[in-house]
Amino acid sequence: MDARRPSRWFRLNLWLHRWTSLVATVPFLVLCLTGTVLIFHEEIDAAMGVVPTAQGLEDAPHRPLAESVNNVLAAFPDERVLSIGMEPEEHPGVLLLFTGPRDAHGFETFKLRFTHLATAQPTEQGVDTDKTLTGFLLELHAEWFLGPAGELIGALIALLVLVSLLSGLVVYAPYVKRIAFGILRRGRGPRLLQLDLHNFIGALVLGWALAVTVTGFLLGFGTVATGIWQNTELAALQQRYSGDPVDPRRPPADIDEVYAAALRAAPPGWHVISVVYPDTEFSTNRHFTVLVGGQGLDERLFRVALVDAEDAQVRTVVQLPWYLKAIVLSQPLHFGDYGGLALKLLWTACTWLTLFITANGAWLWWNRRRKRRPAPAGAPA
Repeated sequence: MDARRPSRWFRLNLWLHRWTSLVATVPFLVLCLTGTVLIFHEEIDAAMGVVPTAQGLEDAPHRPLAESVNNVLAAFPDERVLSIGMEPEEHPGVLLLFTGPRDAHGFETFKLRFTHLATAQPTEQGVDTDKTLTGFLLELHAEWFLGPAGELIGALIALLVLVSLLSGLVVYAPYVKRIAFGILRRGRGPRLLQLDLHNFIGALVLGWALAVTVTGFLLGFGTVATGIWQNTELAALQQRYSGDPVDPRRPPADIDEVYAAALRAAPPGWHVISVVYPDTEFSTNRHFTVLVGGQGLDERLFRVALVDAEDAQVRTVVQLPWYLKAIVLSQPLHFGDYGGLALKLLWTACTWLTLFITANGAWLWWNRRRKRRPAPAGAPA
C-alpha cells in the first residue's frame, strides 16, 4: 500500500467538501449578499423612513396604552388589533400595533401601525413590511419567496454548508502539517495562490461560519417548531383555559391592566415584549397572551403569560420548550444584532470573506477541470 495515497476517510471528506460546496454555491452567494444588507436592517429602515420616530418625545410621559389602541380602532374601523409591542431600544417612544381585518385570527395579512406613546396618536400611515427593501430581502433570505417550504430549503442549504465546513476542516488538517499557517505561495501560479487564500481565510472565519450556519439551520425550522408548539403545549393551554369568549376587538379588561398584571407575575426586572389579543392563533378566545422578556443572560428569552380578558388576572405563566428557546437564541446570533455597530461590522467582514472563499472555491474546481480536459485533435502541445 502506498503511504502517500490519501486515506479513504480523507477522500470521502474531499468528495463531500467539493460537491456540497458546489451545490450550495449559488444559493449561498445569495444568502451572503442579502444577509449583509439585513445585518443593518434597523439602520436602513430608519434612513428610509420606514419606521416612524418620536423625535423630541422619547422621554416624554407615556399616555395609557388603551388610548393608542382606541385611537387606532377609531382611525381604522374595519380592523382589529391583533397584538401590540414596544421596542424601546430600536423604536423609542413608539408603540407598534399589528392589525388585521375584523374577522382575522392569524397574522398572515397583518398591517403594522404606529402611535406615539407620548400623545397616543397614530402616525400618518402603516407599514406593509413585505413592500419595504428589508422586508423583501428578508423574505428572499429566509423563505426564498416560498413561505414555510422555503424555510426548509434554507435549512437544507445550511446543512450542505455545514457539511462543507466540517469536511473542509478534515481536508485542511494534513495540509497545515506541510505548510505553515498563513503562508501564501506567490510566484508559483494563480491556482496555488488561490488555494492558499482559500485555506487561510477559511480557517480564519471557520468559527463564525459554523455559528452562522448552525443558527441558520435552526431558523429554517422556525415555522415548523412554532406549529408544533401551537398544536401541543399552546393547544393544551387553550383547552384548559377556554371559557366564555369576549369581544376580541374591545375586550372587557383594560390593556394597561393586562400589561401591569403580566409584569407583576414576571420575575423582577423583566419587561413586556408584546401582548397578543384574545381570539388569535396564539391566544385563547378569552385570554391575552403576554410575552415577557428577561435581562442579562435571559435578555433574548421570554415567558408566556395568559391573562384573563374579563378581570385582567394572570391564569398561568409558562416557559418556552427547549426547541423554541434554541430558535429564539439563534436569531440575534445569526444576524449579529446583539452587540451594537462594532459586532455588525465584524459580521459584515466575516460574511464578505466567506463570500470570497465560496467564489474562489468554485473557481478552483473549474480551473482544475479545465486543465484536465483533453486537448482538441491537431492542437499544439
